[in-house]
Amino acid sequence: MTTTQPNPLPSGPSPVRISEPGELIAALPALLGFRPRRSLVAICLGGSPTSVQCVMRQDLPDGLVSADDRFGLEQVAVVCANSGADAVVVVVVDDRDTMPSSATVPAFVDLFTALLQEVGVPVRSAHATTDIVAGRPWWGLDGDLRCGALPDPTASRVALAQVLRGRPILESRDELSRILAPLPDRRRRELGRRLAVARHPASGAVGDRELLERILVRIAVMEATGRLTDDEIVAVSVALERVRVRDAVLGLAVTVAADAAEQVWLALARGLPGRARAEASALLGFSAYVRGNGPLAGVAFAAARCADPGHRLAGLLDRALGQGLPPAEIVALAATGRDVALDLGVELPPSERR
Repeated sequence: MTTTQPNPLPSGPSPVRISEPGELIAALPALLGFRPRRSLVAICLGGSPTSVQCVMRQDLPDGLVSADDRFGLEQVAVVCANSGADAVVVVVVDDRDTMPSSATVPAFVDLFTALLQEVGVPVRSAHATTDIVAGRPWWGLDGDLRCGALPDPTASRVALAQVLRGRPILESRDELSRILAPLPDRRRRELGRRLAVARHPASGAVGDRELLERILVRIAVMEATGRLTDDEIVAVSVALERVRVRDAVLGLAVTVAADAAEQVWLALARGLPGRARAEASALLGFSAYVRGNGPLAGVAFAAARCADPGHRLAGLLDRALGQGLPPAEIVALAATGRDVALDLGVELPPSERR
């Protein structure tokens, strides 16, 4: 499985000192949003001054390198090239051996190095550790004799920057996936029943402007109380079925209401059954993507496409994320959303200060 994190700190260059491998390795949980395990991590470096452009993570193979493993590495190499990387730092995190000396891990690193060479991106250095925790030893690969002990990952400057931005650093990617775990079946069936009733023609026709205003009211409720009732969840879901309303709320991703809006999309994505959860999952993914949280965006897009394999917005954004397209390249959709809202006669909350 591959995880993409384009431009981890989009508001400015990453404060990681790339001359010190230990600090760079310790910063990986903050750059990815979770602590990688049994992973090959590619840190794409570029620009002037040199900064982190993109971070990619690929599962390490359990045995011999398979065709799927090679395909995953090929995709990572392509993203590294597309990110405009001048060079890549490779980090292997593997707890199965104190010094990864089995044939599998070096072969995996060698394969990745060769794939990067094919796309014209050199490997600056390669390092390994068993886990990213304070005091754990790290060492160089491929003849690099440097070694040391990792500093505290929670005290890195990147971790501090992420905490100040309100982004939690999770213990694992599985924990990230659990954020979108569906609610119990019984609760989702009840929400599905209420949704079917709300969609009935007898419920009355409402214009797009009023539906958008209803969503903004629910977002304000979420911000004030931290929760929505089942009827409020259903009301937002019905409103999002209008294309212009859905397009308009894309604009919320760059406003001061972004956090509360994400909590609303999350409540819908977890509570609604079947295809009804796809729209909210796609909106959550878009907001996370625009705000620089690539791992959460990837999980959300996967949930949307699982609920509705033909969902166009989720499909397009998922491909963009997989290709390493930086958030700045898709933020125009948010500006378009604000314009759609204005066309409906609704002004969205003010822009978020970045």
